[in-house]
Amino acid sequence: MLKTAATALCLLLGLAAAQAQETQALDSSGASTGPSAAVPPPAPAGDALPAPVACTFEKVFVCTPAGCNPSPELGTIDLPAHFLIHFGEQIIASVSDDKVPHISSIQSVIGDGDTLILDGNDNMAAWAIQLSLDKPEATLTTLAGGKVLTSFGTCAPAK
Repeated sequence: MLKTAATALCLLLGLAAAQAQETQALDSSGASTGPSAAVPPPAPAGDALPAPVACTFEKVFVCTPAGCNPSPELGTIDLPAHFLIHFGEQIIASVSDDKVPHISSIQSVIGDGDTLILDGNDNMAAWAIQLSLDKPEATLTTLAGGKVLTSFGTCAPAK
C-alpha cells in the first residue's frame, strides 16, 4: 500500500512538473501556447477520445507520516464515491454529500496501451486517476494537507 501511494505521488509530481513546463512555453509573440490553468478548452472533435465513463470508488486509504488507515469517505464524499469523467469536455463531475455538484478540470491525459492517467488540481489538492480502457479497475490518488488519499474502484461507460 505504501509503495502504491509513493509511486502515485511520484507520478503525480512528474505530471505536475510536465504540465508546468508546458504552460510556460511561449510562442514568438510572447503569448502562452500551453493550456489555461483555469479551464482547458474542449478537445477538437476530430480526436478519437474515449466515451464518458462513470466511476465508483469503494475503498479509500488515508496516509500520513504515522501510517495508512482505511477511511469511510473520500474527502467530503461518503463511500461509495461516484464520479463522471468526460474526456471531450476535460472534466470530472461529482456531487458532495450535501448534494452540491462539483466540477474539476482535467489538466492532462496520458496513455500507454489501454491505460490512461488523468491529473489535475482543485482547491489546493492535486489528484491523479489511473484507469484502463479494457478493464473496469481504477485508482484515484489525492494529495492535500499533508495527507495522501488512495482509493480503489471501477469505471464503466456512462449511460
